[in-house]
Amino acid sequence: MFKLVDLMSQGLDAANLRHKVLSNNLANANTPNFRRSDVDFSAIFQQTTTIPITTTHKSHLPSIRKRGSIQIVQDRTTSMRNDGSNVDMDREMVLILENQLHYQAMTDVITRRLSLLRSVIGEGR
Repeated sequence: MFKLVDLMSQGLDAANLRHKVLSNNLANANTPNFRRSDVDFSAIFQQTTTIPITTTHKSHLPSIRKRGSIQIVQDRTTSMRNDGSNVDMDREMVLILENQLHYQAMTDVITRRLSLLRSVIGEGR
């Protein structure tokens, strides 16, 4: 349960960073030759490293997975505007909305898990 909350917390950190990066893209949309950036979300959930551990029983898990690092990547694609900027304001606003939905979903999961924990602790009294 705590591993899920920890993973969701890391996801919230990444979503918060992504919001800042996407907002920066919007703020600089009219800056000549500005290149948009984004957060590589796949690193936090997909890029994993394996930490070897000794197993003493066949039912033990063979390894523990560790999350990857969050990276900000600059989009070097061709500019679609005359001023050299590659920021599409409509696309950035859609990405911000999508990111907001991801953030809300993760906060809902954390809230439900902590509510369940409070309920279990309350029943034990």
